[in-house]
Formats: sequence, structure tokens, C-alpha cells
Amino acid sequence: MIGKFAVLAVAVAASVAASAFEEIPKESAKALGVTRGKQFEHGLVFVNGKYIEPPYVVERWGTGIRINSIPVTGQVIDWSEFVKTQDPANVTKIMPEPVAEVSAPMPSYSQPSYNQAQSDVDALDDLFDDNPAPKKAAPKPRRVAPPKPRQAAPRYELAGKFVKNEAAKALVKRINDQRTEIDGILRRGGFIFFGDNYSRVVGDARTAESMLAALPEIMQREESVNSFRGAVRTSGLVYINEILAAQIFGNRIDYRRLQERRQKLKQESEWSKLLNGAGSTIL
Repeated sequence: MIGKFAVLAVAVAASVAASAFEEIPKESAKALGVTRGKQFEHGLVFVNGKYIEPPYVVERWGTGIRINSIPVTGQVIDWSEFVKTQDPANVTKIMPEPVAEVSAPMPSYSQPSYNQAQSDVDALDDLFDDNPAPKKAAPKPRRVAPPKPRQAAPRYELAGKFVKNEAAKALVKRINDQRTEIDGILRRGGFIFFGDNYSRVVGDARTAESMLAALPEIMQREESVNSFRGAVRTSGLVYINEILAAQIFGNRIDYRRLQERRQKLKQESEWSKLLNGAGSTIL
């Protein structure tokens, strides 16, 4: 078992390095700057099924959001929207080349034509029917329009220095609001699963506690993705969908770190109760 996990660790490191979140343009960070919260120890963060250990720093970096310098979103608002807030004289609209749709290939097997099949049926009718029914006309060939080329969205380039006008500030605020929301969920002890191909999965502190009570042992015990998915369902972790389950299973070596995190949270809770109880007797 240990050997399997040792081999898996290499694959996990490679998959995390190749995160498929949409790249946040560096020019957006240069123009818009960074909004960074203070470091904290609460909550649980997963990125594409990979557990990220605290402490956490949640920041808006240009047009996206990062935690511990790891992207957890693509562009919340596209950089082009910011460029469009600038003086039109300094903005260039670039239309990309259209990309033609590729139609699916026709099946390679041969098939009798309608005319041939219909003539065979008519021949049989003539043999056994004294009053053959009038023959049906072959259907007219249907014209199929060629696929229309897909038009990609235009992009906008800025010549000169970016100006933080009121329109740009309003867009930045929308991204900062999302950063603040994420920061708050984690500070209150909740968890967030970030993924590049599904909406993020969020739970509060109580849900995080129940998840930590079951998930590490499922990750340790199950040896196939199907058995892992089944164990997740029977344990009541219904918010972990099939895609997310497969990602967590691919990072199941993290079970030890989650067990350590659970033990630490338990000790902190017991210590807090002890302090609160002792506080009432202190003169």
C-alpha cells in the first residue's frame, strides 16, 4: 500500500503543477495590483481534489483569485472588460480568425440506396398483388447547409498606461467582493473545493467537521475510484459529485495530512473549552 502511495505522490505533484485554470494575465496584475488578506489558520482548501494545508492567504491577483499563490479561479472578470473602460483612442479591437466547425465523418459501411430498396419491395408486390398500389416517389435529396464558422470573441489591447477610472474600480470591487466571500467562508472554519471544470463546492464549519470525520479513512481504505465513489455516497457526503470524487481519489495520499488536521482541530477545540471553563473561576 505504501509503495502505491509513493508512486502516486509523483503523479499528484505533476497534476497540481499543471492546473488547468484559465491563466490570469500578468498585465492585469500589473495594472490592477493585488488585494491581499491577512494570514489565518482556519478552514479547508482543495484545488482540483488536492488538499492545500493552512495557513492561508486569500488574494485578488489582477483579474483572478489565488490562495497561497495558487490560482483557485480563472479570470473572474475578463481583462478585456477592463481594457474597454479606457480611452477608445488607446484601445485596439482585434478580431480573431473564424474557426470552421468540423462535421462528423460519415459511417464507412455501405448501405443500399432508397431507390434500390424501394425497387426490391415493388418487385415483390408485383408478384403477389393483382392490383399493385401506385409506386411512391423517391424522396427528394435534402440540402445540408455547410457548417457555419464559429466566431471567437474579440480581444482588446491597450496602448499606453492603464488608468484606474471609476468604471475600472467598479469592476475591481466585484472581484474583491468574491475574494472577501471566499476569505470569510474559510475564516469561519468552512471548506471550499475549487475545480476548473465545475462550480466550487462550499460547506460551513459543521459540515467540514463531519467531512473530516469520514473522508480521510475513505481515502486510505478504498483502492478503486468506483469503490471510493460508493463509500463517499454511503457516508452521506452527497455534495462530493463524481468528478470531484475522482479528483480526491487521485490525491488520496493526502489522507494522512487530513487526519493530522482533524487531530489538531480536535485539540484546539478541547483547549478552547478548557480555557473557557477555567476563565469563569479566575479571580
